[in-house]
Amino acid sequence: MSAGLYLHIPFCASKCAYCDFCSRPSGDDVKRAYVRALINEIEYMSSKFEGKIDTVYVGGGTPSCLPRGEFARLAGAVFSCFDCEVSEFTAEANPESFDESKADEYERSGVTRVSLGVQSTDDGILRFLGRAHDFEAAKRAAHIAAARFDLSLDQMLGLPGQTEAQLEEFAAFADCVGAAHLSSYILKVEDGTELARRVKEGLVLPDDERCADLYDAFVAAAAKRGYLRYETSNFAREGKRCRHNLKYWRMDDYLGLGVSAHGKIGSKRYFVASDVDAYIRRAEKVEFVYEREELLTPESAADEYVMTALRLDDGIDVADLERKTGVDFAARYGGRLKKLSACLDISQDRVAIKPEYALVANAIIAELI
Repeated sequence: MSAGLYLHIPFCASKCAYCDFCSRPSGDDVKRAYVRALINEIEYMSSKFEGKIDTVYVGGGTPSCLPRGEFARLAGAVFSCFDCEVSEFTAEANPESFDESKADEYERSGVTRVSLGVQSTDDGILRFLGRAHDFEAAKRAAHIAAARFDLSLDQMLGLPGQTEAQLEEFAAFADCVGAAHLSSYILKVEDGTELARRVKEGLVLPDDERCADLYDAFVAAAAKRGYLRYETSNFAREGKRCRHNLKYWRMDDYLGLGVSAHGKIGSKRYFVASDVDAYIRRAEKVEFVYEREELLTPESAADEYVMTALRLDDGIDVADLERKTGVDFAARYGGRLKKLSACLDISQDRVAIKPEYALVANAIIAELI
């Protein structure tokens, strides 16, 4: 059995206005203590897991903000503790903390792919988002990363004042720097964030129709430069899809380690609590208490497979769903498929949402499951 491995790094230079992820600014002493704790969990979980690790993804937060040497220590623990045949090793980074020295450390650690949080080519938008970098810093970091790794660039859509020309500029920049992959997410207002406070005080964000126009414009701009959409928010050149993230969308197995991470092995899913300080205290004693564990029934597993796979342009692989869940696809979903046939491409072995309905995928999925 092969599985992916996700490690969560809950630290950032500052908290962005829109962010509700488990992340916070912290001093180097806390970061080092967290890395020690995470290595303890790596050692603990590797003793329980009998399969191979074939993809690794280090996300956050901002993994590149770890003190010098700490990322390499984590990677070393992974490769020494787990049985690894890693085909893809992704590490996230932000421009303000990614330079030649950090690239050296990533490369020595076995990283093959860097996901860089650019978000926009416009400095005004970056300030609005509360990002800790400007576009010049993003360009420097992107060139450094592209010279050594497969590079993925993140962008945000649906921002006040955002124009189609800016989306063209982002796609052109990605093409120029040699990025292999793009991720583009529509801004969401999450409770408890600085952005939510601004909206409550009167900030007006683009409406759904304008967001749809911006999304369609970016899909076209990306395709023109060879980045083809393969998932609602993800675009890649030929052969450069993110193998690790495909595990999530195809209901494959993955381990999640670190605060706020979650994992799925077979029919068991578990969730790690989001309290950094409590995680460090417990891990020092090698006490790993997961916030929640659940067993997926065949039906709930099938519904989740449908929910995630329909975000992919390839859609649902019927035989794969039935093999992984034991559910008869036609018996469970056949009647509802007929009602949704206008917005679905349906064949004997595959079901996918038609491209023009990508932005209403959630509504279609809700009707199906």
